[in-house]
Amino acid sequence: MNLPQIVIIGAGGHAAMVTDIILKAGKYSLAGYTAPGSPPPASRLRFRYLGNDDVLPTLRRQGVKMAALGVGGVGDNKPRRRMYEHIHSLGFSFPPLIHPSAVVADDLTVEGLIIAPGAVVNPRVELGVNTIINSAAVVEHNCVVGEHVHVAPGAVLCGGVRVGGLAHVGAGAVVIQGVALGEGAVVGAGAVVLHDVNPWTVVAGNPARFIKSLREVF
Repeated sequence: MNLPQIVIIGAGGHAAMVTDIILKAGKYSLAGYTAPGSPPPASRLRFRYLGNDDVLPTLRRQGVKMAALGVGGVGDNKPRRRMYEHIHSLGFSFPPLIHPSAVVADDLTVEGLIIAPGAVVNPRVELGVNTIINSAAVVEHNCVVGEHVHVAPGAVLCGGVRVGGLAHVGAGAVVIQGVALGEGAVVGAGAVVLHDVNPWTVVAGNPARFIKSLREVF
């Protein structure tokens, strides 16, 4: 059976995880990787390095229709949004990629969604495009997560949490039920968030406290 081809954008650690999801899900054939700069060491790649992102229009003309964003983000998801929008403008689609070990209650068909090994997404959850639910993260019932968000490994969103677009929830952080995180908010690793967080604000600690505003660098 000829599987549809997919190209991975990026060749670092997050791309390796995305590759593993693609291989284990068994729905796509991996065309290879693109990444800026010099080719990464061959030992880091399981498939062919295709060149920098300038080769994408050629790949699209050759019939490769799908892409996966293999670029993660810590604290700043704007570069991931720009890459997603650029590659989407070239005519590529981003199928949802869900690791077989993840527990996902509802059928999720959101473009660019990546759900990593061991993650749990419970019923009545809304997830935005190009969002990462990373390894062993938990998104409880009735959460609403905006576009281009990264929920890092081991983070927990309790029931009814609302996360604005471009936000980042750090590794091992816990956001208690009903809390809202504004657009672009950043929650530090291990934080326990008890109250709403304003847009473009960094919080950290247990309980989470204001660290700084990101408005001046937006």
